Amino acid sequence: MSILQIKNSSSSLTPLPTIEVENFSLEKQQHWVVIGGNGSGKSTFARMLKDADSSLRAQFVSFENEQALLEREIYEDDSEWLNQVDNGRTTRELITENLSNDVTIETLIETLQLQQCIDTGFRLLSTGERRRLMLARALAASPMLLILDEPYDGLDKEFTSHLSTVITSISRTTPTVLIVNRLSHISEATTHIACLHQMELVYQDTKEGALSSKLFQQLQSLDQGPHQPLPSKIPTVNSPYTPVPNKAVISLSDIRVAYHNKTILDGLNWEIMPGQHWKVSGPNGCGKSTLVNLISGDHPQCYSNNIHLFGQKRGGAESIWEVKHHMGLMSTSLHQQYRITVTAETVVLSGFFDTIGVYRPVTPTHKQIANEWLKFIGLDKFKDTHFQNLSFGQQRMLLIARALIKRPYLLILDEPCQGLDPINRALVIQLIEQIACRKIAQIIYISHEPENKLQCLTHELSFTSIPEFTEAAPSTAPLYSVHLRQL
Repeated sequence: MSILQIKNSSSSLTPLPTIEVENFSLEKQQHWVVIGGNGSGKSTFARMLKDADSSLRAQFVSFENEQALLEREIYEDDSEWLNQVDNGRTTRELITENLSNDVTIETLIETLQLQQCIDTGFRLLSTGERRRLMLARALAASPMLLILDEPYDGLDKEFTSHLSTVITSISRTTPTVLIVNRLSHISEATTHIACLHQMELVYQDTKEGALSSKLFQQLQSLDQGPHQPLPSKIPTVNSPYTPVPNKAVISLSDIRVAYHNKTILDGLNWEIMPGQHWKVSGPNGCGKSTLVNLISGDHPQCYSNNIHLFGQKRGGAESIWEVKHHMGLMSTSLHQQYRITVTAETVVLSGFFDTIGVYRPVTPTHKQIANEWLKFIGLDKFKDTHFQNLSFGQQRMLLIARALIKRPYLLILDEPCQGLDPINRALVIQLIEQIACRKIAQIIYISHEPENKLQCLTHELSFTSIPEFTEAAPSTAPLYSVHLRQL
């Protein structure tokens, strides 16, 4: 018996594109996977399902909902009145405000492994911890339908495996719909598969029927195109940094970062020498993004630590903007900061100035280079579309182009492939390989995706969990140790 049915419907949250659905029904104990490329309409379809029947108490977990929660926390920031930094509601408080009578918060904490961050403010959570929190908030409401938009993105390998088991367990009692862009996310628990293409629901069947269907296989490769070269006109920076042989480009000495009673980094020493390309890996919450923000200057404790960048000590003669001039950055944190209403072209152009938006005159040369990058990433036809009206994957591609447009000496990519379909994922990986091969930039690449394999990486900094502490160990000791190795 169907608990939800959509017939001959077109839906959109204006001004987003309209999606066409001829017929879709969902029954109890069904576990659907909806697959499609970036911009195919997956998130719009998910919102259509959520809004189809208000009596279902559907819960929708997505990056957009996480972004909305972040904006609420920023709006309600009480730092000015408290005379101290307000890091937002804690994980416990955010789960509790959605808690229904038949759900216990202790069960959610244990199920989603939130013990280490249960009393941490929302704005201090890592990408993976935020994803787990959003799912906990959805389950706290005891939904009759659970819709998860790219639930595995941003999660480390260990928790991805655990989450798959959790979703399988949930699907036994609650109808679930997973919105994904990769076939690898189709699990044993999946009962049905649907496919979206160019804002239309074009295919649906049982899992067995879909995986054996030639039509479904053809749909998975519809958007594939020929490999594209790098844009022909890659500019050089106005005052390029020239590395000194045998002298570190980046040097971090005895780094310590702590919040209240939680230590993130302690005693970290790391040098990046000329010509090296580094991978940074480790589980969610270990300090990967903190490390990136220390280098980029976007972390409040970067000036209290001993950091040398491009031959200058942080906090010395050079301004933050002069240091950023040598860097290109793409991260989830930057993605979340892009809340202003600007076009896709403006997002890419802003990379020339290291700003959120563009507030300086733009030359014809700037525009020409930006349009070459838009064409390269396949978004030239969306140049005048507002950033917020593009899919998550399309937004991600724009931010990668933004990081590259000024040809920085150091390119920092924090989970760049998150939210990308296989085609765009391959495009980004090939792009990074070309950048390293052509010596366009040195690379710091942060990822825990096993599918993202780069041949150009020469070294790795990895975080590993420290075994259980003894009673004599301080409660403020870090939870992870750091290991450096050559690949």
